[in-house]
Amino acid sequence: MKFFASILASFLVVMTLSYSPAVKSADVGALLAGICDNVAADNKGRFRKKLKEAGVKLRDIYDGISCGGQNLVRHAIKTGSAKTGAYIVKRMPASHFAGSGDAEWATGNGFADSPIVTAIAER
Repeated sequence: MKFFASILASFLVVMTLSYSPAVKSADVGALLAGICDNVAADNKGRFRKKLKEAGVKLRDIYDGISCGGQNLVRHAIKTGSAKTGAYIVKRMPASHFAGSGDAEWATGNGFADSPIVTAIAER
């Protein structure tokens, strides 16, 4: 009986030590669900927190996110989210904005005086 108990205990210890939690890739979608709302509310702190909790970099997910059919920068310009929009511009590579047309879009839609457009021009 002691032999059986020791084998069972050993088995439980090995199973406990070898257990690894499932990859949290499904949780990334849940963590980033409110990202458009955070941009629209100009809540830079919560926006950064969502990215950090998800363990992703903005430049890695930027092309895959659209808010109302627009990219994050255009959404920030349209909603007047200066702090969060400037943060997004700073986190993206300067080469991205050379061909994105975001500044031209803003000028063409009456947002030329936006601080985000100024941040894009400084890059």
